[in-house]
Amino acid sequence: MNKKVLCSVLSAAILFGTCPVTAMAEEPLHTLDTDIMDFRYAEEDREGDGWYWDANGLTLTLENFYYEVPEGKLEEKAAIYLPDEAYVEIEGKDNVLNIHSYRCDAFYCEGEVNFYGDGELEITLDSSGADAIFVKKGPLLIDDEVEITVESKGYVIYLDNARGDKTLISIQDDAKLIFNKKDHKDRNIVLVKKSGVKTSSNWLDYAETDDEWDDDYINLVARKAVAKPETEEPAQDEDTSAESAALNEYKIIIGAKKILKNGEVSYTADVAPYLNKDGYTMLPLRALLEVSNPEQVVNWNNGTKSAHTFVNNKLVSIKPGESTYTKALDKIVLSTPAETVNGRLFVSLRDWMSIMEIDGSQLNWDAATKTVTLTY
Repeated sequence: MNKKVLCSVLSAAILFGTCPVTAMAEEPLHTLDTDIMDFRYAEEDREGDGWYWDANGLTLTLENFYYEVPEGKLEEKAAIYLPDEAYVEIEGKDNVLNIHSYRCDAFYCEGEVNFYGDGELEITLDSSGADAIFVKKGPLLIDDEVEITVESKGYVIYLDNARGDKTLISIQDDAKLIFNKKDHKDRNIVLVKKSGVKTSSNWLDYAETDDEWDDDYINLVARKAVAKPETEEPAQDEDTSAESAALNEYKIIIGAKKILKNGEVSYTADVAPYLNKDGYTMLPLRALLEVSNPEQVVNWNNGTKSAHTFVNNKLVSIKPGESTYTKALDKIVLSTPAETVNGRLFVSLRDWMSIMEIDGSQLNWDAATKTVTLTY
């Protein structure tokens, strides 16, 4: 059941205190454990409980769609397969697809796909290796008033074989794609490029906002939905202005595990900063980020052997041994490749400043004490 609807039902139950348990029973889920939802080669119309496939229009309509994939079924496959240039029309407020099987994607799309309608669909995946929407080449368009909520630690969207400079993922009109911040801090969407293809800044066309109903969730919406009219900024009072301008001083000493913030020990790292063979000052990435922002999350992707985090609302990806790192859709050359020591990722001081967008005026190096002082 959609979380907003559930909140409303629970509120009403609490208010009246007379809601029987049976009144909140959910629609029973239909078991999906065969290839009946593979429409890639379907030349005739097909239908089932809560769904209808229009072969001529390449359109799958979901309404009162309650299905689940049991554990051990359709492993490393998908619940629903769609051909290129397919449409998914979602109608009604209660459409549910629960997947308990290992690496079973919810939707596998051979190419261009468009989700639309005025309904809501909730997708739950137990396997972190499963994707809610896997798309080959794309583009993927979500528009109209459709609302898709994903509960999973896997990717919300995985677009494979990205190329060209046209939009590959677009959210328009009043459509929403909703997912949990905690599970998707740095891995909500991934675009895998075709070898040799240059990243295009036009590939993604949507905006990211907090969910008005629940602070734990993020909404991907149309850019125009968050556009704000240009207004004159209100004057700040002196106290507020001074507080926002306050800077912190951080000291990192080569060979010492303790990191100081404003003169006090703020963090003790597992591995001390060091000088690498080329003379670069190497700093522990996770420790520095967590000192400046205790809520900062740095995740390690064991599959790609790379670290991911968000800095200034930009996804940063770093892989040990590589000469570049990625920020948003840009590849940036590193001064020296990142290194791992005792399972901890280290980047050079100069590269850390690039990642954090800190300029040289905020840095001081004391060669005598081998101390780095950062002010920001």
